[in-house]
Amino acid sequence: MISLTPDNIGRQTAKLIYAWLFFAVSTLIFAGIFAFLLAMSRTPFVQNLMPVKDYLHTALVSHVVLSVVIWFLAFEGVLWILASTVFLRGEIFSVPLGWLGFYLSSGGTIILIISGLRAVGEPLLANYIPVLTHPAFYTGLTMFATGMFLTVINTLLSIVKNTLKNGIIYFLSPVPFIMALTGLTVLIALSCFSLAYYLLPSTLHSSNYFERLFWGGGHILQFSNTFGMICAWLILTQITLHRSPMPDRPIILFLLISFGFTLPAPFLYIHFDILSADLRDWFTRLMQFGLGPPAGAIAISILIATNIFIKNKDVPTILKRLPWNEPGFSALLLSIILFSTGGFLSMMIKGIDVKIPSHYHGVIGAVTLSFMGLSYYILPLLKRKASESRMVRIQPYLYGIGQMLFILGMFWAGTHGVPRKTYGEAQKLDDFVKLAGMGIMGFGGLIAILGGATYVLNILLPLLKKSEN
Repeated sequence: MISLTPDNIGRQTAKLIYAWLFFAVSTLIFAGIFAFLLAMSRTPFVQNLMPVKDYLHTALVSHVVLSVVIWFLAFEGVLWILASTVFLRGEIFSVPLGWLGFYLSSGGTIILIISGLRAVGEPLLANYIPVLTHPAFYTGLTMFATGMFLTVINTLLSIVKNTLKNGIIYFLSPVPFIMALTGLTVLIALSCFSLAYYLLPSTLHSSNYFERLFWGGGHILQFSNTFGMICAWLILTQITLHRSPMPDRPIILFLLISFGFTLPAPFLYIHFDILSADLRDWFTRLMQFGLGPPAGAIAISILIATNIFIKNKDVPTILKRLPWNEPGFSALLLSIILFSTGGFLSMMIKGIDVKIPSHYHGVIGAVTLSFMGLSYYILPLLKRKASESRMVRIQPYLYGIGQMLFILGMFWAGTHGVPRKTYGEAQKLDDFVKLAGMGIMGFGGLIAILGGATYVLNILLPLLKKSEN
């Protein structure tokens, strides 16, 4: 059974976990600031106070990079250290390498934030990793990627070291195994970025260049994010339901099947022309068939573990006994619902409209919520007392329900053809369904933002206090 207590963690390990958790939560603060600036840049009169005339797209680039790329990988930094040390009953391979990876990643993120605040370069809304076309932004992104590379290498070496020391039995438990696969997946994504950079002609127009540069690796990063989410699911299931959703071997098998779809990725750049439609389509297929089924199987097993679906049982009594006030349980359940909804919506996408972002906002919302729920149980590991206030209990509901309204409203509007990546009059909200759908989306977004802000306060305030003796 999983035990997250200060007794089974070394001092240096705790410091690194603290640093990565603080870093991850801090990125959400600035992601929220850019979301606010995004709203202000569309507000009459106030928009004239923005750094540049068309600040909307600059704020959007910064918000997406921080809330989807940096936040996910930074929290996976927490999971990598936990999995390679606490769950393997050992210490980190190299403390200096661990700190070097952290400082490069956090330092690069600071440069990215400053680039967004100063509105340098031209904003390009490339899929997966939008960019500002300026050397400062490129430098920040490269520093962050280098820091993550070193962190993954340190994690994998820690896993090897502690497995050799304590036995293969610990590595074959789901948490260390899945985070090893997550690290390898990030390395595959980085190799895709590198190959694309090497093969792309520099004469391409910048919008087409960055779209193709990040297309393949961006798809593979979704595997690492999903693996991180599943890792959080498994830990939260054991903590809140006091049981594993299924035996270890089937979990590992499902993870290996999913990971297998990432392995061909670098070779696609050799087999297909870098500018071909076939290359784009193959990455879409890898994610389409490799992510959903294994994650879905584990999600179903977790729902079964709640005992809700057992025949001849008193369902109302079972429902009452479930730990609804536990932030980990509510985050777990709502994360699964969001992920399932996002996957279901993806099967009904036709055309280029807001049904597409409704699908992936469901998935990224699920990842975010799983990380939020797990954060509350990492605090005691760092000798910080998690609050037992009402705001902790309702925070996952605020974010989860808000995000659900956001994606359903957006999808509804998309059924009537509201185009994606358009704003203001360009959206052509000329009928009731379009207006109602986008209105529900906006209302849900406000609730989700409130849930995100509450999470930041719930985690950041204990982190800023002195540790308990």
